[in-house]
Amino acid sequence: MVSSSTFSPLSSDIRDGDFNYDVAWYEFADSKSKFCHCNYIPGGLIEGIADYVRLKAGYAVSNWAQNGQGSRWDEGYSVTARFLDYCNGLRNGFVAELNKKMRTGYSNNFFVKLLGKTPEQLFADYKAKYKTA
Repeated sequence: MVSSSTFSPLSSDIRDGDFNYDVAWYEFADSKSKFCHCNYIPGGLIEGIADYVRLKAGYAVSNWAQNGQGSRWDEGYSVTARFLDYCNGLRNGFVAELNKKMRTGYSNNFFVKLLGKTPEQLFADYKAKYKTA
């Protein structure tokens, strides 16, 4: 059993001894990605992968960006999560493969190697699919 005192920074998300697994899942995914001892990874991509995990686990919340929203692919959080979900739809397993590649470094060229386009080109396609500016 996990004690609420273990997660004192998350105390606002723990009520009456109940542990908020949504928050724990997110923080686990987020913290795991921040321990990479490699080249710079865009912060928005790190946050987006963490939210992608939440999305796929069924923990998306109503105030998240909808498909096609956002101004940049690496804007972070739900915007990047939805974009990554789109990319994963183009190639099943894309996010897992991207994550694996990021263990030793990062390059926008990973998108080109896996999907044939830069993240900016893919984001333009994504926006066009949902007809958002």
